[in-house]
Amino acid sequence: MSTLAPESNRIQIGPSEKTFTLFQAVAVILVSATVFVAAGFLVGKTFFWKTIEDTRIDQQLAFFKSKVEAEPKVPENRVNLGYTYYLKGEYSQALQQLQVAVTIDPKYADAYYNIGLVYKEQKRYDESLEAFSKAAKLAPRDYKHFLQMGVIYNLQGNYQSAITALNRANQEKPGSADVIYQIGIAAEKSGDKNGAIELYQTALNYDPNYKEAKEALARLK
Repeated sequence: MSTLAPESNRIQIGPSEKTFTLFQAVAVILVSATVFVAAGFLVGKTFFWKTIEDTRIDQQLAFFKSKVEAEPKVPENRVNLGYTYYLKGEYSQALQQLQVAVTIDPKYADAYYNIGLVYKEQKRYDESLEAFSKAAKLAPRDYKHFLQMGVIYNLQGNYQSAITALNRANQEKPGSADVIYQIGIAAEKSGDKNGAIELYQTALNYDPNYKEAKEALARLK
C-alpha cells in the first residue's frame, strides 16, 4: 500500500483533497485560468514577456525619467523606471532604481518582486530567491512571488523546495497554467514521467498556445 508524501512534497492541483506527489499519478481538477498583470510585468508562459518595440521603450524611459524627476520620493515611479531599464537590458540601472524604491518604502512588495526578476535574468539565483521571499512576506496572497520562487528552485534542481513554493502559488491561484507547468517540470526532473505528462497536458488545456508545455509533452510522449 502506497503512502502519501509529506505535506511539503504534495501539490494541490485545485481546491479539493486530490494531491500530486513526485512518484504517483496526478489527479487534476480543471478550473478557469487567467493571466495576471502586476508591477509592469506580464506573468505568462515565460513569466515576463518583452514585447514592446525599442522605440516605445525609449519613449517609456523618457516618461518615467520625468516622473522620477518630478516626484523622486514616489516608489512606484522608481519601480516603473527600473522596469523600463530592465526591458532595455540595462540591469545595473534597473537595480539602482529598484533599490531606491525599497529604501523609500521598505514594505513595497512590487519593488522586491522586480528586483527578483532582474537577478533571475542575471542568473543570480540566491539573490533572486531572497528578493522574491521578501516580496512574499509582504504580500503573502500574491501567487506570483511563490511561482517565481518555484521557477528558481527548479532551475537550481531543488525540486522539494520548488514543490513547496508552487503548492503555495497554487493555493493562492488555483488553475494557473504557469504553476501547473512548473509542477510538471518538478515531476519530470524527479522521475515521475506519467505525472509530468498529465500536468503538461493540463497546462495546455488552460492555454493551448503554451509553447513550452507543447514541447515538453512532445518530448515525453
